[in-house]
Amino acid sequence: MKTRVVLFICALIMALNAGLVFAEPEHTPAPLAQTQSSILESDGDLALVNRANRISKTYVPENLVQPKVSTRKESLQERIHMREHAARALEAMFEAALLEEGYTLYATSGYRAYGIQQILFNSKVEEVGSREKAQRRVAPPGSSEHQLGLAMDLQAPSHLNLSQAFGDTDEGKWAGENAHRFGYILRYKTAWRDITGVSDEPWHFRYVGIAHASAMHDLDIPLETYVEHAKALPEYVLRGANHVLLAGLVKELMAGNHPPVLDDLRKAAPNEQAEALRLATLPMLSSDQTYEDVLYYAYPTPKPTAAPWTDEDEEEVELLIGENL
Repeated sequence: MKTRVVLFICALIMALNAGLVFAEPEHTPAPLAQTQSSILESDGDLALVNRANRISKTYVPENLVQPKVSTRKESLQERIHMREHAARALEAMFEAALLEEGYTLYATSGYRAYGIQQILFNSKVEEVGSREKAQRRVAPPGSSEHQLGLAMDLQAPSHLNLSQAFGDTDEGKWAGENAHRFGYILRYKTAWRDITGVSDEPWHFRYVGIAHASAMHDLDIPLETYVEHAKALPEYVLRGANHVLLAGLVKELMAGNHPPVLDDLRKAAPNEQAEALRLATLPMLSSDQTYEDVLYYAYPTPKPTAAPWTDEDEEEVELLIGENL
């Protein structure tokens, strides 16, 4: 008898150590659903970083990689990093520029740590003599999008400086007109200076995702204005809607209207959300669009050029590059 009791106690202890539960099923708490951070937060593609919305000095994005794109000299390759999905999109954009128009783009500056931004800003303060003047040229630490790992500065063989003249080059014009196809926005324009607080920077591109980039491109608004109104949308809409729906909703919200379809989108259960997005989009389509057209707009295919570059072209580019940053 004692042997059976000892064996039972041993078995009970082993079961408890193994995490077995002896309570009745109805008393067992349901597992908590995993929560997903908002696309508007620092890890999200729509994170807003500026002087009024600063990022922590300890923030370092995950999944930083070296994009496989051209730089003006090889030594830059090892120093340029981006978050992986932004890097893949940048590669697609560079490839399209080359295949479609024969343009070569150069990546110049991607992820930048808080400490590096601090050094750059302090250096500019010493150069110009005041913090106020320095802020017109260099973002103070914590207010630079480069810390997100989602921004990239571009150059071209025809213009190797970060200046407003880049926007007048063929490469700069192409990037400004086509970046949204690959999820990038031209972040700062002169017309938006009062909103963004930053002067015209035709070289600075920020990844936000194809649907959002295309919506902002169609509306011709900066990220600040877009986020101000997009934050009223449900998270699944921000993550899964097409650019036509996003642009339509944000346009209505900007006008001070409450889109009736927004109530339907908010009420949709998880298993109804895909259909809710489709139904909300249909009235916004033009006569020559189908839902499938806008749904798969997120997968652009570069057009092959009839005149690919030759080795002679590459030699000319090498002569243009030079050795200095």
